[in-house]
Parts: sequence; C-alpha cells; structure tokens
Amino acid sequence: MRQAVPEDLPILRVLARASLTHDADAEAVVDLLWSASAESCRVVAEHAGQIIGFALGSLRPAHDDVPATGHVELLAVGPEHRERGHGRALLTELERRLTAAGVTRLRIRGNPPYFAWPGIDVRYTPAVCLAASAGYERLLDCNNMLVELAAADLATERDEQRLTDAGIEVRRGRPEDEKALRVWSDREFGGTWGEEAAMALRHELPRLHVAVRDGAFLGFAGHGIQRFAMFGPMGTDPAARGLGIGAVLLRRCLADMREAGIEVAEIGWVGPVRYYSKTVGATLGRVFWAFEKSVAA
Repeated sequence: MRQAVPEDLPILRVLARASLTHDADAEAVVDLLWSASAESCRVVAEHAGQIIGFALGSLRPAHDDVPATGHVELLAVGPEHRERGHGRALLTELERRLTAAGVTRLRIRGNPPYFAWPGIDVRYTPAVCLAASAGYERLLDCNNMLVELAAADLATERDEQRLTDAGIEVRRGRPEDEKALRVWSDREFGGTWGEEAAMALRHELPRLHVAVRDGAFLGFAGHGIQRFAMFGPMGTDPAARGLGIGAVLLRRCLADMREAGIEVAEIGWVGPVRYYSKTVGATLGRVFWAFEKSVAA
C-alpha cells in the first residue's frame, strides 16, 4: 500500500473502466473523485510492482451538530486480482487514513458538491457485501431516475410566455450571476446547491437555467455538473412554487442535454419521484445503498 500520486491516474482510469461496468464514464468519474479526495486519502495497492487496486476518500469537516465525516468515494480492484482480500485491505487502509485526519464517522455516500453517486449501486454486489462485512450499517436507499430524451416532450414556449406575462424571465445563467445566485441559494436551500450552481456557470456555455423577477432569483436548474449525463440540482423559491417554473427549467436543461447528443439523462439523488415522472416521463433507474459507521474511540 502507498499513497497515490497524479502520475498513477492513467492506470487508475484503466482499473475503473474494468471495474465500473455500469458506468460508461468511469474514467471521468476517477478524475471527478480524485479532485474531491484528500491527498492523504488516495491509496493504491501494488503487487509485483504493478497497481492492482485503489481507493479514494474525502473529508467533510464538523459543522453544527454533524460530526467530522470521512467518505469512502471509490474503491476498485482489477478483475484478475479479486477474491484475494485486496479490497478489504484497501478499505482498511483508507479508513485508517480518514480516521487519522480526525473524522469520527465514516460514510459510503456521496459527498456534495463533488460526488458521483449517492451510495453503492446495488448491482455492484461485492461492494455492498464488503461494506456490510466491514461493519457499516445501511442507511436509507437512494434512487436515480432516467429520461429517454428522444421521447420526452421538452417544449417550453407556451409556459415561458405565460411566465413572461407574469413578469418572470427564464434564461440561461450567466457568469456574472454567480455571487448573487450563491447568496440566494444558500439562504433558501442551504447545503451545497449554491456551489453546484456556480460550478455549472463556469462552463463556456453555462449548464444552468434560471428564473428571475425584478432582479431576484426565483429558481434554478443545472445539468452536467458532476457527470455529463446527470441532471440536477434544481430548486424553486418556496414563495414561487406552483407557477410551473421548475418544469420549464427542467425541460430547458434536458433540451440542452439532448442537443449535446445525450440519449438518456439521469436525474441524480431523486426526491420527488412523482413530479419527474409526470413532468418528463422519467422512470426509476439505479438504486443505491448508502452506509455509515462510527469510528471507535
């Protein structure tokens, strides 16, 4: 075992591609989670001078009543080296490093704003079994939803005109929106949505749409922030709900994704299943189990 260095990334991408068989963008996932991981919590396992597996972990400082938390972001072992204890050894070493960084809780769960999944896709059954055997307790299940973009009705012209008549402008986000948007989002929603919206604005063509009235934000929706084919987050000011703002923002984002050549959009970490089903015909897709355990004193 040793700490991973940037020069290891090419082989880590190869290992991820071989391991993440349900994730077509496995190499991009490695880059995303590498950028989010703590430098000391990037671990590789070697055998006969070759990297055969790796693990990445991230840190979330304590805040309010929430303890300092270490997140197991990704663990992969080459197919020909499995069933030999390498995965458990990598997990144990990563846990040791996370604990040394001062965490009192360990999670296998997305750590926004840089996350790839809300937990372990249940189809990666060996990973689920490893977590359970390592003493992790299962949290609530999480779901993603899928939208077949070719079949989805993404027209917004009539609804946008209705909003315009009500004094509400719907437009693509602009880089100069970032400061005010983050202040508004932090106040209305908390969490990391403001930071995620800011990330969407930093693309050459911003991957964010907003609704504005009299210079004040009423809603936003983004896509392609963590992963290219992923929609979210989306939020509407509580005082403006029921006006159809969210549906317009959602459809505009999905239209962007269709224009970019994406055939199936994935709505990540879904809460209102019925809303997305009714609005764009989304169907339940991937199922994730999240896990947690306390660090022994």
